[in-house]
Amino acid sequence: MSNDLHGLLAPYALDALDADERATFEAHLDQCETCQAELPGLVETLSRVGEAESATPPPALRASVLAAVSTTTQQRPVVSLDSRRRLRRSLPQLVAAAAVVAAMVGGGFAVIEHDNVSDMRADQERVTAIISAADATTTSGNVSTGGTLRVISSKSHSAAVVSGSSLKELPGDKVYQLWTMHHGIPKDAGLLGTKDGMVYVPKLGDAVAVAVTVEPQGGSKEPTGEPVAVTDLAT
Repeated sequence: MSNDLHGLLAPYALDALDADERATFEAHLDQCETCQAELPGLVETLSRVGEAESATPPPALRASVLAAVSTTTQQRPVVSLDSRRRLRRSLPQLVAAAAVVAAMVGGGFAVIEHDNVSDMRADQERVTAIISAADATTTSGNVSTGGTLRVISSKSHSAAVVSGSSLKELPGDKVYQLWTMHHGIPKDAGLLGTKDGMVYVPKLGDAVAVAVTVEPQGGSKEPTGEPVAVTDLAT
């Protein structure tokens, strides 16, 4: 698998490639089992963002997102047409949905709503910038307790959007906690909810992977157990 072409997976899911790039990637997609396996989950992740409760996005920001999206959608065998249509319908709301998906808390994001409109717009821009970045790449891995961890990252933004799918419910005194791995040194990246949670992770720096551990309620300053998932960041 070509890492360069694999890096086009997120822009392809957003229909943000030009005609030549789309044709090149689709030729690659026909032969790449990894991309075929990851594309449906990525479409699902982006659809969840778009289907979240939305606020009205700033007109200029909405226009910039729509301008990056091709008006032509091509169905792939590995993604249902209904899923693609839901994603296309959701694109105008991608920016607005981020307001209730994530809000900055220290090193990571938590699910809250904003009272401050300027803060809300800033968060919308951050999430949208990652998933629509030209260098956005997607990696994923299984969680040993059940479910999947998916990471959309951008080197140019030094940030990532991390989502969990079908994660196992934990006892009330336990939570999933994210860590960015910096050559063996873990750094707290926030808590990940079990209900299709999503976390915005800024300042990746020299991080080479994202890991998940099960921690006491409220999280820990450092991991207290073995990771239940480790996903390498695309290089």
